[in-house]
Amino acid sequence: MQTRPTTDRRTILAGMAAAGGALLLGRAARAAGLPPMTPADFTVAAGGLEKPEGLAVAADGRVFLSQGRSAVAVLEPNGAVRHVGQPLAANGLALDHDGTLLVAHFGLLAQGPGPLQRLDPRTGEARTLADAVDGRTLVASNFPVVALDGTIYCTHSTWGPAVNIGNVEPAGFVYGLRPDGSVFLARGGLRGPNGCCLGADGRHLYVALTAAGRVVRLERRPDGTLGEPEPYGPVLGDVAPNAMAADIRALPPEARARLGYPDGIAFDALGNLWVTLPFSNRLVAITPDRAVVDVLADPAGTVLSMPTNLAWGGADMRDLYVVSRGNGCLLRARSPVAGLPLTFH
Repeated sequence: MQTRPTTDRRTILAGMAAAGGALLLGRAARAAGLPPMTPADFTVAAGGLEKPEGLAVAADGRVFLSQGRSAVAVLEPNGAVRHVGQPLAANGLALDHDGTLLVAHFGLLAQGPGPLQRLDPRTGEARTLADAVDGRTLVASNFPVVALDGTIYCTHSTWGPAVNIGNVEPAGFVYGLRPDGSVFLARGGLRGPNGCCLGADGRHLYVALTAAGRVVRLERRPDGTLGEPEPYGPVLGDVAPNAMAADIRALPPEARARLGYPDGIAFDALGNLWVTLPFSNRLVAITPDRAVVDVLADPAGTVLSMPTNLAWGGADMRDLYVVSRGNGCLLRARSPVAGLPLTFH
């Protein structure tokens, strides 16, 4: 049986004080080509979603979302929403080169397994690609990404408990699938790996380490494994060891606004790495010189509430989509810069 790490609001606040609030965000936004956005820039593209999380955008304008009522909700270009597949514990999504969806299941939240599956968005048929690594059943597959050579990488956040957002144990890892279907451990020893993406040249995998409050990058080796994690930019805000989700939510608004637990990440065409910070209702970006700038802040969560993932689409790649889990919405805005697709073709 797993025990619940002990923490409370005083512990979290003490950890934040020790961190010293080192980040002063937003000063370099114009220099980075990113004029700040406001909640008023966003409209609701789809609402009434049950705990939406993952996001993928197809070149034909379809938007795919993981949520609770089905494996995937599909937002069609005409605005209609249809539900595909049977609900399991769908979390991160990625489009593969053949147009099928890769679905990472975070089974810990449903007291079940957490495999990586391939789903046909036309029929809802799902096929399991990976359900174990080195003989151990996967329980917390989080986010997949596909490299140009067909290698698939997927983060696995933790063995539990899922509510320990600040878990100090580096038990998370990234696993991979080679084009021949073989599953392998790509890199272990990570604290809460969550969202991930490849850089424009495909040489590095970038991973949001939620528990550590930062992003790292890992070089891809010829055999598909990943090198040592290299910090990419600074710690993104206040974090505390073994901070539990309920205690984080109980913090006063001014404390939550400074939190730095990252979730989803994606690059824009200027080389800025955009990051969602769900507990503080913010979007930030790490610039190519690794400074951090504010993109959007909605402390009260009136529009942007617990943002989990983001992606760009549209003919000019300037339609920005952000999953707003807290109010069950997919938000859309015109981005100040074009984004990069999350899938390489």
